[in-house]
Amino acid sequence: MTKRPATLVEKILARASNADSVAPGDVVWAWPDIVTVPEVSFPAYVKRLRDNGIPKLARPETMVVVIDHEVPVHSKEGAERNRLTRQLAQETDVAHLFDGEGITHPLVVERGLITPGMFVAGADTHTSSIGGAGAFAVPFGFEVTMIMAIGKIWVQVPETIRIDLTGHLAAGVTARDLVLSVMQQIDADFANYRVIEFGGPGLSNLSVQERMTLCGLCIDMGAKTAIAEADAVTERFLKDCGIEGVSMERSDPDCVYAARLTIDLAELSPRVSMPPLPSNVSTVIDLPDTPIQHAYIGSCASGTLAELTAAADILDGHTVHPSVQLLVIPATLRIHQQALEQGVLTRLMRAGAVISPSTCGPCFGGLAQLADGETRISTSTRNDSGRMGSRKANIYLGSASTVAASAIVGRITDPRNYVKGGYVK
Repeated sequence: MTKRPATLVEKILARASNADSVAPGDVVWAWPDIVTVPEVSFPAYVKRLRDNGIPKLARPETMVVVIDHEVPVHSKEGAERNRLTRQLAQETDVAHLFDGEGITHPLVVERGLITPGMFVAGADTHTSSIGGAGAFAVPFGFEVTMIMAIGKIWVQVPETIRIDLTGHLAAGVTARDLVLSVMQQIDADFANYRVIEFGGPGLSNLSVQERMTLCGLCIDMGAKTAIAEADAVTERFLKDCGIEGVSMERSDPDCVYAARLTIDLAELSPRVSMPPLPSNVSTVIDLPDTPIQHAYIGSCASGTLAELTAAADILDGHTVHPSVQLLVIPATLRIHQQALEQGVLTRLMRAGAVISPSTCGPCFGGLAQLADGETRISTSTRNDSGRMGSRKANIYLGSASTVAASAIVGRITDPRNYVKGGYVK
């Protein structure tokens, strides 16, 4: 019997569920290859298992626990939670415990724990960013306790929306601007429980880190998750992470997509998400004059070495506006070290930036709070009211380049004004 043409995600779920093939709408029991849980969830999950008479994890070899939300600890509650996480990780024999070494999603990719074609389950919303490395990475939340208890979880096979990329991004335009453009083109109701798949010739012009930004932020447009095809770029990146023999499996040419669209990267311009939703998108040039008091570069979406470097390039020869506080947080300890060795942090500090250790920090709402009436331009993932302190504060989301340019001017600004070959307003 001939197998039906399958999307990449259908192939991954077929393997993970030991099925010959699966189709959209099928409900399968699948075994995740990796399960990621942050410290803000892990103690509660273990308690739930023990309260139900389950003393051991079904597959501790798949578990990755990361202390990343409150680092350094700034509350008694956080200190107790982190202490308990360390204790329980040891008691339950989890395979990997990372303590203050970076934010979960970029960290597990950086450390060589992810390969294309994996099924990854995570307890954090932006687990989807791991899809940038070619994995099917799904945020499950509290349902992760089922995986911890029995080693598997049921999944309804999703449909896939295909996005073919062409061309190159212009100077000052980033992967963040691409995903915000996607949010403008795909309705949240249509994206609901569907996977966004990125491919096409233009994908080769985006780094794995940029692809992780794409996949991580697709969750905020209502998608189940997102995935980027593995290619030579993926292979080179993972080789640097110690991973050889990368799978290059892709969707079959004649598979069925829920929708398919093409985006020319060269036609994109800088965009921002306006309060109170990431999907509330405007181009920077169409945004009304918006003064800011705070600027933030970091999070799982944008704390990469490339984005820190891009921000430093924009800030070179300039200083942060006297009414603005610029906070920079590298996504992982390794990125922090690299940025230090290459002089990137020195350049940022020279311009007036404050550097913090790797943490979810402001995005989580546990660091750098906002007061009533204040406005921040941020590279974080969410901008709902009260996310960073006062519910009367305003959070705009943009690329590291947009944040850096805005920090110079004191209002949200087109970064193309500050890059060679960029657009001048």
